[in-house]
Amino acid sequence: MQKYANLFIIPVIFSLTISANNSIAVSGQDNSNRSKVTLTIAADNWCPFNCQPNSTNPGYMIEIAQQVFTEHNININYQVIPWSRALRLCRAGIISAVVGGYKSDAQDFIYPENEQGLIGFSFFTLGKSNWRYQQINSLNNKLLAVADGYAYTDSLDSYIKVHQADVSRIYTAFGNQPLTENIALLEQGLIDVLVETEAVFWYSSKQSNQQEKFNMVGILAPAKPVYIAFSPAIEASQQYADILSEGIVRLRNSGELSLILAKYGLVDWQ
Repeated sequence: MQKYANLFIIPVIFSLTISANNSIAVSGQDNSNRSKVTLTIAADNWCPFNCQPNSTNPGYMIEIAQQVFTEHNININYQVIPWSRALRLCRAGIISAVVGGYKSDAQDFIYPENEQGLIGFSFFTLGKSNWRYQQINSLNNKLLAVADGYAYTDSLDSYIKVHQADVSRIYTAFGNQPLTENIALLEQGLIDVLVETEAVFWYSSKQSNQQEKFNMVGILAPAKPVYIAFSPAIEASQQYADILSEGIVRLRNSGELSLILAKYGLVDWQ
């Protein structure tokens, strides 16, 4: 999530535009000179992995993709849309890839051999709470906030599925920025606990200078690989995955990966 394979592009490719209101339009683009292709990649906002499009800090995974694919004359069009929607569009081949997925998110997608990070999930509460996560049944009698379409672990995913309809136990945030919503609810005491990866939670809470209000109260599971995952409906996806996999090795060996990560206060996971 480097075989320097030739990419064969048909004369007309389709360019995806996602507007501020999340409407999608598909328009033909003349690419008859076969000189360049654009990959549209998308996810919900999950900073520092993927952040604000068209900014100086779009997220470290986006910068990795931009740097690797630019070397192959491939543009990256990065968009922020809800995660569950990104999965659907990618599975259909309407977009090229999703950013920051576990293999368990979409087992039919095409994944690079080398991951683009290691991510685990933890639980967070208000600082005044004495509750600590121990195992799944310790969530009983707690209102847990989650994000729509996320895959956490088998045990938590099963818990969410069983109790999804119980509004006293599960709150599901939708949209482009589910964590922002869940942090606001936690701050107001409207939920008891939320689950998120540490890097994303602390990055988001620090942006609003709220980090001192919260505690990390338990680890759901150890970190595991995350990827930029490519559409199973696009014939060239394996080639794109190979380019990215070998490209991240080159970035690591050259020191460029460390420079990208340092912009976001991170270090290499290997």
